[in-house]
Amino acid sequence: MSWHHRLLGRLRLRWRGGLPLRYTMAAVVVLGVTLPGLVFFAVEQRLAEKSQNALLERSENAFMAISRVSIGEAMWAIDRNALDAALNRILDNPQVVAVRVDDALAGTSSMERRRAGYSLSLAEETDARRLRRLEQRVDRSGETLGSVTVWFDMAYGQNLLLQRRSEMLLLVALQVLASLMVLMPLLVSRVLKPIERLKEQASALLERTPAQAHAPFVWRRNDELGLLGRHLGQVQVQLRELFAQLQSKNEQLQQLALYDHLTGLPNRALFTDLVQREILLARRTQQQFAVLFIDLDRFKAVNDTMGHAAGDALLVELARRLREVLRDVDVVCRQSGDEFLVLVRNVEHWEWLGEVADRILQVVEGPVGLANGAARISASIGIARFPDDAEDFEPLVKCADIAMYQAKSLGRARYSFFHSELNAQLLAHMELEKQLAQAIRGGELVLHYQPQVDAVSGVLVGLEALVRWKHPERGLLFPGQFIAVAEESGLIAEMGVWTLREACRQQALWKARGLQVGTMAVNVSALEFRDHRLLDSLQAALQESGVSPGELEVEITESVLMAETDTSLRIIARLHELGVGIAIDDFGTGYSSLSYLKRLRPTQLKIDRSFVRDADTDSDSRAIVTGVISLAKALGLNMVAEGVETEQQRQFLRDAGCHTLQGFLIARPLAVDALEQWMENNIGTTTT
Repeated sequence: MSWHHRLLGRLRLRWRGGLPLRYTMAAVVVLGVTLPGLVFFAVEQRLAEKSQNALLERSENAFMAISRVSIGEAMWAIDRNALDAALNRILDNPQVVAVRVDDALAGTSSMERRRAGYSLSLAEETDARRLRRLEQRVDRSGETLGSVTVWFDMAYGQNLLLQRRSEMLLLVALQVLASLMVLMPLLVSRVLKPIERLKEQASALLERTPAQAHAPFVWRRNDELGLLGRHLGQVQVQLRELFAQLQSKNEQLQQLALYDHLTGLPNRALFTDLVQREILLARRTQQQFAVLFIDLDRFKAVNDTMGHAAGDALLVELARRLREVLRDVDVVCRQSGDEFLVLVRNVEHWEWLGEVADRILQVVEGPVGLANGAARISASIGIARFPDDAEDFEPLVKCADIAMYQAKSLGRARYSFFHSELNAQLLAHMELEKQLAQAIRGGELVLHYQPQVDAVSGVLVGLEALVRWKHPERGLLFPGQFIAVAEESGLIAEMGVWTLREACRQQALWKARGLQVGTMAVNVSALEFRDHRLLDSLQAALQESGVSPGELEVEITESVLMAETDTSLRIIARLHELGVGIAIDDFGTGYSSLSYLKRLRPTQLKIDRSFVRDADTDSDSRAIVTGVISLAKALGLNMVAEGVETEQQRQFLRDAGCHTLQGFLIARPLAVDALEQWMENNIGTTTT
């Protein structure tokens, strides 16, 4: 490829990409001055050519008239010398190439003269329009003497035009140059330089370095560019303030996104990123590291007895102690609640991790002074090693979590390493989680219903819906075998939606058949109760089935009410508005508070089976049961006793004034067919 092709190619690319404004404007000015000059030059040349051709034609005609007279005089006098002289004078004209005289009187041959050195054919040159041939008759006193023919050189006029064109072109070029010499400085000073300053000012809008931030652009001109520059200056000031605000907000958001707002420790998101980077580094360098899962023992007791503010203060202090006891290269994060994760880097010997765990246990167990007293807690620690136990973040944390539960099962306040047996448990847990997800969507879950009867009459007054899992391999599984998995995996919400819909659907079927089953009680876990979607699921189940809200009862534990989150309080208020009953399950086993009974006004209390079981043998249990029944009566609440298994228990509860009984003495949780058979066998319980 030749150089001019490469140049044209570069120019094409530059043109497609856009020329800089200064080049564009310079080109516009040059073209704006040059093009009119060229147009003027072209028009002037056209007019000059036209006028010169006419002038040359008149000049040639006049010359012919003069030549005819001089030749006529010589021919009339029959003077050969005079004729030669006349012909020579004609040839002296620079336009004339040749001349010929034809004498009609004398009958002599023609006389022809040519410009010295001219030997071309006159006829051919005339035909080629390089010569113009003019012929005129020579007369005298009314008598024709002959004729004169003159050949004029056409190049003469063209040479004159070329000369004029060159002079005119030079004049136009000088004019254009003079215009550019005047306009270009004006363009540069009045337009291009201000535009360049505007460009620099616009670029500086995005610069936030101190040097550039404090270099304002001063505009003293009052034209449009000066006004634009001053406006940009105002925008620059506003943007500088906005950038400062955004930087501050970004720092705050980064702090919120990556750090725990209470303790200031890295949160799980940041910890995840750090561990993943450590995994990549460890794979390249063959280094080893470990993840420690720390769960505080009895932290909930501090929250419940000393208040949430004390619990927060305790977490802050423990976070400080953890940072102090660990190396600078190690990372501790608060995962959630009372759970912490620790990244221990550069582990040379696994035995050394035990020493690290012991130091953590010691600093955690030290008393912590709080506003309303001293607290003393302990911790359980699980240790997972990379790459021996797992090679990715989530499995690694899961292994540490399993090892932590192993430590808790061994008596708390200790640490435990993950090992292969725990891995088998992990795999089984994960497989069960996968199977449970399939079971929910595949129709393997069923509901069994345990009757609730009036303590005096024995009439059926309600049912408690209890979920069961028809496992294709392990048979019928009870909630204790899979509810924990459902809560850990987040499947509990989906399971809760299914339970509500299925319980309402079955109740509607019984009503359509004329079977009176009373109130349908459905258990709701703490995780479900903190989910704002619970109300939507409940209302959808009622609407689909046609069951009235008063026929449905939601059972929750004391821990749900004790939390009193904004979501749970809104849900409780909304349940009251709908007319759905609220039962407190396992009452008396938690940190019972009379204040929440007054504020939240449940419709029913269910005393835990542990008190009912020992009521006929233990005086304290009898006192508790009697006290709770009296409390329920005083508050206008219905009282349900769970776990009634003997006739003595039933008699005691009935005498104590308990309203409703539930337990194996009445009936075990039954499938639909078995429950209907049970109702047929209990007179007065199956018909409306």
